[in-house]
Amino acid sequence: MYNTLIVYASRHGTTSEYARKLLQLLSGNVDLCFLNERANSLPDMSVYTTIVIGGSIHYGKNSKSVIKFVNDNLELLKTKRLGLFVTCHFEGEKALKQLNDAYPKALLDLAVVTDYFDGELLFPKMNRWEKFITKLVLSSDEIKPIISRDKIEHFADKLQSDYEI
Repeated sequence: MYNTLIVYASRHGTTSEYARKLLQLLSGNVDLCFLNERANSLPDMSVYTTIVIGGSIHYGKNSKSVIKFVNDNLELLKTKRLGLFVTCHFEGEKALKQLNDAYPKALLDLAVVTDYFDGELLFPKMNRWEKFITKLVLSSDEIKPIISRDKIEHFADKLQSDYEI
């Protein structure tokens, strides 16, 4: 059995949804650390063999709290089994670029699994400016929710299948 910490930040709740789904899918002792609430009181990461980091992409950038967490803990993270993900509204090459821009290359290269998960535009949780920009940039067809459960399950399977006892 191994210990996993899922560290994430979420602006409107989609990344939180994926983090909670991972919590259910992963075996062993799994803890959640919601950076929006615990950025200044992180758990002792030395007790975890695996750390999963998730952030949401807004305006092409990862969450500030995820960036700060990664930068503050870069050397420790290099010693852990890693899973890295982002939620974003794009797919394919654009989403891969956002994923690769979201984390340092050193961590991307070391990670057991990396992936992007489909984002969801939750208009009720957006402020006026976010709604305005979203409608300006995306067509009405692109605004529809596109959450996929298969990718998160594949991420969890890959993270667990590569675990060495």
